[in-house]
Order: sequence, then structure tokens, then C-alpha cells
Amino acid sequence: MELRHLTYFLALAEHRHFGRAAAAVGIKQPPFSQQIKQLEQELGVELVERLPSGSELTAAGRTFAEHARMVHTAVERARAETLRAARGELGQIEIATLASAFTTVLPRTLRVLRRRRPDLVVHPVEYSRTAAGVRAVLEGTADMAFGRPPLSNGRETGRLLALPLMTERTMLVLPREHPLASEPTVRISALVHQKFVLTPLEERFPRYFHLACAAAGFEPAIAGTVQGIHTVVGMVASGLGIAVAPESAVVPGRLDVVFRPIAPPVPAPPLSLIWRADDRRASIATFWQLIREVLKIEAAPVSEQEFDRSYLTALRERQGAG
Repeated sequence: MELRHLTYFLALAEHRHFGRAAAAVGIKQPPFSQQIKQLEQELGVELVERLPSGSELTAAGRTFAEHARMVHTAVERARAETLRAARGELGQIEIATLASAFTTVLPRTLRVLRRRRPDLVVHPVEYSRTAAGVRAVLEGTADMAFGRPPLSNGRETGRLLALPLMTERTMLVLPREHPLASEPTVRISALVHQKFVLTPLEERFPRYFHLACAAAGFEPAIAGTVQGIHTVVGMVASGLGIAVAPESAVVPGRLDVVFRPIAPPVPAPPLSLIWRADDRRASIATFWQLIREVLKIEAAPVSEQEFDRSYLTALRERQGAG
């Protein structure tokens, strides 16, 4: 039994006339009648009673028509949803994300996505480190990730694409009672004797800051290293030390810590969207193109090698300028 048999039979069930049903499906009556006969022979029952003025469904035909309609509807739905999936209009995307994405690019993008593509579902899962998100993408447990350069950490895979999304300043995180907390902007030279709580050094987030400290003639003392920015802020609030964080990590209204800009300004590595270069799914393209539109980004995705090279070049240029 083929799908065309169901299509022809349903046309006959609707029109109750072989000639009109054949015209409705776009074939001549003799081959149409032959297809109906083949269907009856395959089922081993008579589906249609042939009458001089038309046709009527038998009891078996009426039962078969009910099931044929359900099958035909399911096939049409499958066809329609397959085409929508091919256009990136439905599906599911797992995104490994840093905390800073939750407070910046992700909420705006998801609002637009829900309005335009309500059947394309994004599931963000928070990771404390870029390296963990990149690993999830490479291993296939996440489809995309938000992270910061460098992605390769010295081990380029050639398997990733990256789209830089936004640049930020590096901010100081200080206990509210700290002497520098009353300053609207903190000079880098005022941090010589401070102790810092940092995210893992292999994450490379503090590179710009370390470079600024070196230009000021000192190496920042480290009081402790923790996994995520929320933990960093908590450690600062407990008095363990002070910290640096991207501007997107600023939490307005906290009573135990303050965030202050640094002078001269210290950039943070750009928050970026990352995915596998060989992932050709339309849903992935829909998401990165949408986020590009929402943030008004003109740049196109680049390979991880080019992405990291641009970041490291900017570091060297800043070091030379210092």
C-alpha cells in the first residue's frame, strides 16, 4: 500500500464519483479506477459500491476512510514540520552559558526568538568556565556555548566557529566597607598592595587586567581562586579580598559589595557565541543570525584560530602601547 492509494481513496470518499475524484487528484479515470481496485485487492475487501450514478462506500470502506484520514493528516503534519525544521523554525538548542550571558545578550535574544520562532526552544545551562562550555560543544552535550577568548587554550581543534557579541570594561569588585569603595573610579596604581580573588588562571579571563598591572609596575597578589563569578563576588563580600569582573557581572542593589571602573580603562575579553563548524542545522543558523540581528552585529562568524589570533593580537598591541 502506498500513500497515493490513500490519497485517491479519500478523494473518492469525498466526491462519491470516480470521474470527479480522478479530476480532483489530477489523473484520468481509468488509471484512477485501477488504483482503487489494487487497494481493494491488497486489503481483500470491497471498499466501494459502484452505482450507475456514482459510488458509495461500503461499511468496510467507511471504516478504512476514518483510518486513512488519520494517516493522511499525520503524514501532512510530518511533512509540514519537516519543512519548518529545515527552515530553522522548530527544534531544540542546548546552550552552555556563562553567567554574564544571562544578564546581557540572552534575555533580549530569547524574547525575540519566542515571538518569531515560538517552536524553536532554547535550553540554557550555566557553566562557570568557558573551557567547560567549549568541551560540552565539542563532545556534543551542548549545541552552542557562550564564552570568552581564548577558546583553544593552546590546543586549537579547528572544529569551532565563534561570533564576538559584545565588549565590556573590567570592573573592580570591592567590599562596601573597603577604603577604595568610596572612589567613583579606582586608579590601577592604587591596587599595588591589594589581594585578589580570581577565577581559574587557565581560564585567561584576567589577562587584560594582569597586563594593566604589569604596565603599572606590579604583579597582583592572589588571595584565592574559585570557579565562577558568583562565587568570586561572594568571596569578596566575605572579606577574602577584592576581585575583577566583566561589566556584565555588575549586580545593582547589592548591599555588601560595590563595583567600580578602573582607570585607565581595562577591557574584558569579548563575550562570544561558539558552535561546531560542521553543525549545519538550520536551527543553529537561525539562532546565531537572530542574535546578530538583535545586537546589531555586522561581523560574521570566524574560526576559533582567527578568533583567538585577534584576541592575542589585541593583547600584544595593548602591551606594546603600555
